[in-house]
Amino acid sequence: MSEHAQEVIVIMPGTRWQDTQGTDHRLAEALAAHARILWIDPPIPVAGPAASVRPQRLRRHYLDEPVPGLTRLRFLAPPKFTHRLMQPAVRALRRRALRSALRDLQATVGGTVLLSPRDGFMPGVSGFKSLHVTDDWIAGAGLMGLNSGQIRTTLEDSLRHADIVTAVSPHLAESMSRLAGGRDVQTLPNGCSPAPALVPSVSDERTVLLGQLNERLDFDLLDELLDHGISLEVIGPRREREPAVSRRLDRLLAHPQVSWRGEVPPEAVPGLLSGASLGITPYADSEFNRASFPLKTLDYLAAGVPVVATDSPAVRWLNSPDVHIAEDRRQFVDLVRRVGSARLSDSQRESVRLQAVEHSWDARACRLLELAGGAP
Repeated sequence: MSEHAQEVIVIMPGTRWQDTQGTDHRLAEALAAHARILWIDPPIPVAGPAASVRPQRLRRHYLDEPVPGLTRLRFLAPPKFTHRLMQPAVRALRRRALRSALRDLQATVGGTVLLSPRDGFMPGVSGFKSLHVTDDWIAGAGLMGLNSGQIRTTLEDSLRHADIVTAVSPHLAESMSRLAGGRDVQTLPNGCSPAPALVPSVSDERTVLLGQLNERLDFDLLDELLDHGISLEVIGPRREREPAVSRRLDRLLAHPQVSWRGEVPPEAVPGLLSGASLGITPYADSEFNRASFPLKTLDYLAAGVPVVATDSPAVRWLNSPDVHIAEDRRQFVDLVRRVGSARLSDSQRESVRLQAVEHSWDARACRLLELAGGAP
């Protein structure tokens, strides 16, 4: 390796770079403002339906730079690479691809940030080992199409090998601490990207539901909103797995009081939220949701939009006067009516936005690097 080798932080995400952007993507981009990032995509199968993401030219690995400061590494793997019997081969292929990429980049590894429920830390890789648990992966295994037993085994192994463990909510941090035998787990919540200042806009009485549409939503609550004459603007892709949920979504999105925009680029979200009177976070009461930290809640605040949310430890932790927490469905409907009918002035919207500034992704990235700096 050259004496001028740069140091990179390896990100092991749970999703591919081109997938819907969530915690993995946003935290990695924020870290890229402070360090060189090497993002390792999940394997690309050489054949089968998922091989559609494979570049035409077959190589052992591929490098590109989707955003400044972040290099993406992709590597080929056999079909059915998610099967447990294939995991030793996949791990070997990943390590080989990493070694080749480091040679190409003339780089060394300063640390690894693991955000995947499927993967563990790579042996023999230098630097700190940081495990960031983005959801209750065990409780949500079914939602992700994964085996809960395999996820638990992988997670317990990652907890043993990590120098630093962080989780997105206090509830999840406590759960991970218990699973790890009482070790310290820091809360590192999700963040947002507030604009430097809001552009003056005309306030309209729009209630917006942002984010992925799946089993996490309380469909009875959404039906109740519609039954009370409340119109909804829905922004986000369908990601459901259960046939019953597909039927509920079909009915919801076909309702005359619902307009659905589908998936939009992240950079388009602030403009679509501009002027909306209210954002909603209507999650069902489940162990997975209680452990989560909804991205949408902070995205609303970052756009100067107040929020009505179902109760959860994460929204309680936020302790924001602009996040109105409903303890039951009736109160949720009442809050949507009351808060949604208030036309905020530009100065009031700016006050809402300022609540989100302290929760920026940059602040989260700096905190993670601070914790890494104190790693053994």
